Amino acid sequence: MGHSPRRSLSRGKRKRPEVRVGAPDRALTPNGGMAAVAGLCERLGVIGALDAAVGPVKQRDRGFGAGELLAGIAVAQLAGEDFLVGLDRQRADAAGQQITPVPGLSSTTAAGVARRITAAQWLAVETGLAAVTERTMTLLPAARAAALTEGPVTIDLDATGVEVYGSKKRGVAYNYQGQRTGRPHVAAWAETEIVLAADLGSGTNDPRATGPDLLRRALAALPERARARGRVAPRADAGYFAGALARAGEDEHIAFAIGARRIARCGGCWTASARRAGATRPAWTMPRSPWRPTARTGGPPPHGC
Repeated sequence: MGHSPRRSLSRGKRKRPEVRVGAPDRALTPNGGMAAVAGLCERLGVIGALDAAVGPVKQRDRGFGAGELLAGIAVAQLAGEDFLVGLDRQRADAAGQQITPVPGLSSTTAAGVARRITAAQWLAVETGLAAVTERTMTLLPAARAAALTEGPVTIDLDATGVEVYGSKKRGVAYNYQGQRTGRPHVAAWAETEIVLAADLGSGTNDPRATGPDLLRRALAALPERARARGRVAPRADAGYFAGALARAGEDEHIAFAIGARRIARCGGCWTASARRAGATRPAWTMPRSPWRPTARTGGPPPHGC
């Protein structure tokens, strides 16, 4: 009689490898993808462009500059870090430091360099990033670059509260929810997800006050081919609903979309602007609800109602 199939299979079964627990191998890194990030930073000249725009932040040309500071923090965020102390965790990764764009940056060094950067130099960072964006367009395939720069260009304006910790944080405030927050105001090129301009306010800052200036800086940071009249259209949520931002769009001869509540005055604005040229006509986006013309507003409902 022959052997049963079960017994034959059991005889040929291999033993599982043993699992050993010990110190991690310092020759390995969980962030191997940083090699690609470092290559991209080098090809685009990210650090050099930022340093050229910001200028020196120290009297002596030694140590880390503004370009390395910003690139190092960005790389740490890509590696999953949320706080400045994450730079120290990345620095402890011996293998990862061999492939990162900015090796050796610690949290204390980063904080010290950041304190040296003036308000004017922080604004100059946008000029450096604009140079990087322009260089990116030149390296893309011609068809892809044309699709981005010759098609519709949307600038998203948005403000988001970010909760922080520590009673000595500067430039933050308690918001209406009782959280100590900062409030980044960001203008981004929606089709590419590239940040063009940004401000950092406290949790109580009103984005409507700085919205027009943020829009103008974002337009200046766009690649030259993307600034053609009629192609750029900023959009903002109801937090930016103010006449100053609308007038800034009119002054730049661009269409714009601003989220707004359905109020009678919106209907009057829509009717007045509809008589103007199509390139300067605003599109009002409002909650979908029945529109009831009144003697004051009259005419058709605003776009989006």
